[in-house]
Amino acid sequence: MISKSRALTSKSLLLISVLIALITFAMAPRAYAEHPIFDPSLESNKETLNQQRKLYSQSLQLIARGDWRALRKQRQQLVDYPLYPYLLYTELLGELRYSKRVEITAYLKSYQGTVKAQFLQGKWLDYLARRGHWQSYSDVYGKYAYIPNTSRQCNFHLAQYRLGNKPAALQAGLKLWSQGKSQPKTCDKLFGILISGGHISERLAWWRFNEAMLSRRYQLARYLERFFVSPSYKKRYAIYYQVHRDPRRISQHSNFVDHSEDELNILEHGLKNLARKDPNRALKHWSRYQQTHEFSHRARANVVSEIVKALYDAGNTSAADSYFVDHLKLLNQTLQGSLTEWRIREALRELDWPAVRKWLARLPKENQQESIWRYWTIRSMEGDPASTLNPHIETLTQRLAQERDFYGFLASEKLALEYSLNNTPVPIDEVRINQLAAMPSMQRARELLFHNDSLNANREWYSATQGFTNPDWLAAAVLANQWQWHNKAIASLGRVKYWDDVEIRFPLAYVELINKAAQDTGIPNYMLFALVRQESAFNASATSSAGAMGLIQVMPATAKSTARKYKIPYRNKKQLHTPATNISIGSKYYMSMLERFDNNRILATAAYNAGPHRVDQWLKKSSGKLPFDIWMTLIPFKETRGYVSSVLMYSTIYSRKLGLETPMLLQHEREALL
Repeated sequence: MISKSRALTSKSLLLISVLIALITFAMAPRAYAEHPIFDPSLESNKETLNQQRKLYSQSLQLIARGDWRALRKQRQQLVDYPLYPYLLYTELLGELRYSKRVEITAYLKSYQGTVKAQFLQGKWLDYLARRGHWQSYSDVYGKYAYIPNTSRQCNFHLAQYRLGNKPAALQAGLKLWSQGKSQPKTCDKLFGILISGGHISERLAWWRFNEAMLSRRYQLARYLERFFVSPSYKKRYAIYYQVHRDPRRISQHSNFVDHSEDELNILEHGLKNLARKDPNRALKHWSRYQQTHEFSHRARANVVSEIVKALYDAGNTSAADSYFVDHLKLLNQTLQGSLTEWRIREALRELDWPAVRKWLARLPKENQQESIWRYWTIRSMEGDPASTLNPHIETLTQRLAQERDFYGFLASEKLALEYSLNNTPVPIDEVRINQLAAMPSMQRARELLFHNDSLNANREWYSATQGFTNPDWLAAAVLANQWQWHNKAIASLGRVKYWDDVEIRFPLAYVELINKAAQDTGIPNYMLFALVRQESAFNASATSSAGAMGLIQVMPATAKSTARKYKIPYRNKKQLHTPATNISIGSKYYMSMLERFDNNRILATAAYNAGPHRVDQWLKKSSGKLPFDIWMTLIPFKETRGYVSSVLMYSTIYSRKLGLETPMLLQHEREALL
């Protein structure tokens, strides 16, 4: 039984967390203050809506003070306001207890399937599980279109077990246990029942072990060793794990004779690792195993790819190319031409234009039509004395210049033509736009955006757009653009690959802040617009998986050192979601990259994305011998290659939107050898 003091402590902590979140939203600087939401459908009841927004803001303050009585009175004036369910949710969450089950059930029924109903149901299930109310847990779990996470799935099957439905609970538990990744600690009780009851078979453990190894979760793989007790499974585990630790063990051919799928996975894993260390030995064993085992096309391509790269790195270019050509069809079809693209880059590194042309011709036809490889086809013809005067070069260049991308812009510069922006606005479907704007979830998203609750606004948008058709996405882009919700407008066009509405895809937002940063740093404003567009698509609340935050995606450690260096007021990383602070720090950091790399935006932009030390390493490797375009193409990280070319191309688009005629690359950037 839970003591009264412990229950009160739990309740107090939950209430405090709710209050902190709401205070944060109520007091945070408005990310979109520069661009107030505009929606034509709101004009008719603008006065009423403004009053409701004011009352809702006051309600947030009442919640922050914990004045529930005043809140209950005030919210009666907001029954028709889209965010009324949020006020109900906040009070129910703040007073979550068993005696409130009738009110909670009523909320879940009334707002079934909504974002906050899903959240409340999840919190309610967690509460019931902590207190062992398994019957109530089972009754609530499957209702109201709820989508449970793994922790709540485990608790449900544990509830079923406690209530006597043991066979179904055990079977479902085994399915969760067998996943090739570590599961939440909440599942430990259910999994403990499976283990203590002897329900984990060696076969099932071996399945999970394989999945763990393939996904490189080696700690989990080591944990699973305890489930192998028979000599055969112990041997299989030892072989697989030893091959991982020392791939030379695949030379023990007598250990690989059962031709099972597991064995094929072991061999592929070992051969790829061995190829990186000793490609000639890997090739020898690979030739033998191909005679005795049947590998899938994907496995064959993966092993051959590793052998080819390793042979090339070891200086055996002729052998690598010969082996590559022997397997060209397999590699192109299975790897979508990625290895051939790698080989073209290696030829560019050596400035070997005949080899570049040869490998370009070996690309799959679909890849050859991409702008980057059309560009290198032209450059290889120009670089090879045998084709320098080929009149076809100009025709190819004219065609490429019609593209709105980095390489199309380079072609335009070569021909002294204006860049092709190819702006084609999205067709306006007013009826569909109004239908979307009238969706309750869209209305909640709009109002949350107004109140600077970007997290919940994003959640409501995601909920609203489930099942959207292409016309819906186009209408959503227009609607989001009307609301000045730029990252959603850009993403909506991206969902349907509609790239040609330049006005929506490249908005001029945060103009005053960006112009001030440009003045403070000497960086052209169009360059800062391009950085913001590439980094966050103008999403002030963005946080990357690596931890970069805000409009120009600044890492907290970088922000701290940059703020100290340039005496920018900065206390903690939360400020990086404040546009003024983020733009100030991000622009100063980019300025420092320009200073470090001789005002070369190619290098500074690469450093902003991948780090200046990496750029130093790449420059050391190239030894100042490569033209800018080859150096960019040889950037080891695919993300950084795309990042640099996109930012430079975006800067050109923004310069045109600002009425300027600056070239994409300045003379010193084009002429420098890197």
